[in-house]
Amino acid sequence: MTMAEYVTEVSFMLGMPANENVEGMSIQQGIMIAFRELKRYIKTPAEKTVPFQTRIDLSKVGINTKQVLNVQAARPRIGLTMGSIESGNVFQVAASVNVHGMVGQNANINIDPIMREMAMAQVRNTLSTDFQWHHDISNNVVYVTHRDPKPSQVTVRYVPLYTDVSEIIGDTWIDYLVRMSVANMKISLGRSRSKYRIEGSNVTNDGEILLQEAHAELEQIRSELADKKQKMVILN
Repeated sequence: MTMAEYVTEVSFMLGMPANENVEGMSIQQGIMIAFRELKRYIKTPAEKTVPFQTRIDLSKVGINTKQVLNVQAARPRIGLTMGSIESGNVFQVAASVNVHGMVGQNANINIDPIMREMAMAQVRNTLSTDFQWHHDISNNVVYVTHRDPKPSQVTVRYVPLYTDVSEIIGDTWIDYLVRMSVANMKISLGRSRSKYRIEGSNVTNDGEILLQEAHAELEQIRSELADKKQKMVILN
């Protein structure tokens, strides 16, 4: 939703025309205050695939974040990585076993060195890392290293930093933003209408009622968001 759409909906909820200012109060300002508070709770990860570089400038590839969760090859290789020496040893072992079977029980063929080399190769393969990355928050870059062959693209998983209300997606978060915006406007209107009292008049304003409703609604919203935040688990 755009800012104009939020203004229209909040105005409707308040029973007011969707003009720029209502009783001197800016509906857009009320929405921005709610947006600033709400985005602290939004931790939904996003992913973006970008060209492989050893130094990825996040701002240049359109990623606005302070928290990178994971970086991986866009099309990772499946299975173990074995060099030419290690793969050659597989055939050596197979040949040794075949020779042993053909010669019989009386032949003594020592395959211990080969098996030992294969075990060491397996250890090297297990301990080595094909892909490594580091997020430099101060410079907003990600450093990436990868063993040959290098991938053409990498996928960055991150928690977005929102700068505009239109970036919020998901009905749940949109509803929270509308509810918080309405509550903020009620506080603003309530304080404005509570400044003056007309003694002995049959006409009364609803300033105190608006303030009570607003504080109760904000307390309920913040309680729901706090509970939601505790239940959120981000998996890399």
